[in-house]
Amino acid sequence: MRYMSIFLIVITLLTIQCSKKEVAVKSMEGLEASELLTKGEQAFNEGNMDQAIEAFEIIYNRYPTSREYISAVIGMSRAYNNLGDFEKGFSLLYNLIRENMVPSRVPEIYNEMGRYYEVTAAYSKEAGVSSEQEDFKSAISYYKKAVSYPNSDDAAAKSYAQFQIGELQSKLGNYQDAALAYQSTIFNYSGTEWAQIAEQRIEQLRQEGKTSISTLKKEQMPAQPQLKKSAENSDLDEPIPAEFDSDTTGVN
Repeated sequence: MRYMSIFLIVITLLTIQCSKKEVAVKSMEGLEASELLTKGEQAFNEGNMDQAIEAFEIIYNRYPTSREYISAVIGMSRAYNNLGDFEKGFSLLYNLIRENMVPSRVPEIYNEMGRYYEVTAAYSKEAGVSSEQEDFKSAISYYKKAVSYPNSDDAAAKSYAQFQIGELQSKLGNYQDAALAYQSTIFNYSGTEWAQIAEQRIEQLRQEGKTSISTLKKEQMPAQPQLKKSAENSDLDEPIPAEFDSDTTGVN
């Protein structure tokens, strides 16, 4: 009798959950892509990942040519990562890069791929899949792609990527490389918020005796690698989790 009661409680809870999901989906029926994106972002900010995914997924399935599509896929990836489904989150980003629909936003997508490795570093170490250092290096490789991508002038995304290279080099104990990365942020993206924070980071490293670098002249700055300008983006030779199927997104 006791087990029957527990079974009925579980069934009731599942039924209520499914009903709530159906109500949430129906409430978004007929909404335009811009309205769905707003609802998805609001749900994400409120910590409701399931509802955020529902809104983003409608855009993904019904409005693939809309201006909101890329933001929806990025939002959906973040939501899946927050739910612990890292495979699905990364797969969405990987396929988005392969589509290369809007080159100007490619650095932003590479940044998300870099963040993936930052977030999963601790999980990978705990699971014995890879070391934290390996994941940080993988993240750096994607941030470098964001910085060097030639078909976009997205200073916000590129300055963030350059700054994060410094942050991760510092975590790896490569303080001189970190200082150089911060200097690149200051020199190449002056006036951005990341350039201002980079100045503080360099000063902190100097005070801690980890670098003697202050202000570098232009000829002393490390050269940024440049990719050949092309409408196609075939630069996908960075580490990809082996379990990912690059031809599918895992989204139903």
